[in-house]
Amino acid sequence: MKVFLSVLLTLNLSTALAHEVTYWGKSVIVGNGYAKSYVKMDHANKPLEIGVAITEDGLVNLPQNEMEEYILPMPVETNVMPYKHITLDWNPHGHEPDGVYNTPHFDFHFYFITNEQRQAITCMGSDEAPCLQMPVSDNLVANYAPGPSGVPKMGWHWVDLLSPEFNGGIFTRTLIYGYYGGKPIFLEPMITLEFLQSKEKSCKEIRMPNVFPDSGYYPKNYEISFDQKLKVHTVVLKSFNTQE
Repeated sequence: MKVFLSVLLTLNLSTALAHEVTYWGKSVIVGNGYAKSYVKMDHANKPLEIGVAITEDGLVNLPQNEMEEYILPMPVETNVMPYKHITLDWNPHGHEPDGVYNTPHFDFHFYFITNEQRQAITCMGSDEAPCLQMPVSDNLVANYAPGPSGVPKMGWHWVDLLSPEFNGGIFTRTLIYGYYGGKPIFLEPMITLEFLQSKEKSCKEIRMPNVFPDSGYYPKNYEISFDQKLKVHTVVLKSFNTQE
C-alpha cells in the first residue's frame, strides 16, 4: 500500500508539473545580452511567478553615464491583473538619497498601469497634486516612508524603513512601493549590480497593505536567483494572494 501511495503521489505531482506553463515576453537588448518578462501559470491558469529574466552577459557592457530604461512588455498570451508592463531601469551611478542608493543598481518596476499612462506622469504643474496625493491608510504599508517628491514617468516612491540601509547596514536589495493618484501603481525590487553578480539566491518577504484598491494577484515574496545551467538571472514576484 505504501509503495502504491508513493507511486500515485509521484504521478499526481508529475501531472501537476506538466500543466505548468511559462509564457515569455519580447526580448529586449540589455548590455551584451537581453532581458524579457515571463509569467508562469499553474494548471488552473493562476500565476505562480511573474518575473524578469536577464542573461548573464546582460550585465556586461552596460551604459556608464546616464540611466537607461528598458521597457519589457508582458507576454501576449497572459493577462494577469493588475500587471500591465515592466520596466528595467539601469542606474550606473545610483540615485538619491546620496549615501544610500548611489551605487550601481537596477530598478525592476512591475507596473499596474499601461506604458501610455505611465508616460503621461510628469509630477509637475497640474500633475504634481495627483503625484503626491496621500493614499488612504489601508493602502499604505507599515514602516514605509515617502520620498520628498514624485518622479516623472514613475510616481511617488515609498521606501522600506526596515531595510538594512536605514539601520546601519548597506543597500544590496530592497522593495519599494510606488503611488500615483493616491493608489499603488507599481512594486519595485531594487537590486545592486554587485548583488546580481554575486549570484547569491535570495527570497524576501513583501509586506503588504491591508488592502489594494484593485482586484488581482499580489505577491508575498520576491526572489532573486541565478540559473547556472541556463546562465540567466531572474527577479521574480511569487506566492500570490488573490484579492477579489
